[in-house]
Amino acid sequence: MPEPPHPFDRRFLLVTGKGGVGKSTVTAMLALRSAQQGHKTLVMELNTQPRVAELLGHEAAGPEVTCVERNLWLVNIDPSRALEEYAVMKLRFRALYKLVFENPVMQSLVRFVPGLNDLLMLGKAFNHERETDEDGGPAWDRILIDAPATGHGITFFRLPKIIRDAVPAGNMHRETAEMWALLTDPQRTAVHLVALPEELPVRETTELHAHLRDLGLPLGHLFLNMVPPPLLDATTRADFDRLRSRPADARLGLLWDITQVRLGREAQATGYAEELSALRLPQVTLPMQYSPTFGRPQIEALLGALPAS
Repeated sequence: MPEPPHPFDRRFLLVTGKGGVGKSTVTAMLALRSAQQGHKTLVMELNTQPRVAELLGHEAAGPEVTCVERNLWLVNIDPSRALEEYAVMKLRFRALYKLVFENPVMQSLVRFVPGLNDLLMLGKAFNHERETDEDGGPAWDRILIDAPATGHGITFFRLPKIIRDAVPAGNMHRETAEMWALLTDPQRTAVHLVALPEELPVRETTELHAHLRDLGLPLGHLFLNMVPPPLLDATTRADFDRLRSRPADARLGLLWDITQVRLGREAQATGYAEELSALRLPQVTLPMQYSPTFGRPQIEALLGALPAS
């Protein structure tokens, strides 16, 4: 078995973590760098508010794959469209799809099948991964998926295995077996985790890491987002530490209080980074961007934090 490629260089990348920690930010960063390196890059959002397009300064993408800039395409997967595409592909005739799936009874059944939407969206991503170009090579150099948040994400990742094991034969078994083979292949796939330097995100990241590791998924990097950069250089910090008490002057006292709060947050972030180092994943620190808005300029500023692949 050859040595797996660097996690950033694998073709099928998924980004997950607790809701609100910056999954879309990391997805946008990795996609932008991939496109700038000349790779044909497809970003997939899963029936959600299209954050990646907004972060990169583009109009929101819909269910059609859309080129938004050189080497970069976006798509927001709609489960109903994915079902139609899959059914037409298997049934061969769109009229037959309409007969089978567009009657009220079948539509009600589809809505209530547990996990069906997740399976359809993952299946759509799987189909994009095996698309080929006119020369027979892969259509995409890299596919990035802004995956569901922690609780939902665990179900999302394990669903192909559950169905593969539950359905002993047939088309459904083959499809989910191939999906699971892709998800667990360290040559093609990496799952990146995102956290904040705060107690609850760190706890959930630790639990998520354990679940994904037990499933056998190839884990990539851990991105620690919104880390306060050092406020003081070493000399100024030493001078500040020599101040044993709060200055009596009101303005200096206010600056003292603010600095103490900031240094406390820096120490807290360092402590959480050390705690997460126990997961033994390569860690990427993304510094806090102090800006009234967050968009393309901030994403580009963060690219410098990415290690070389």
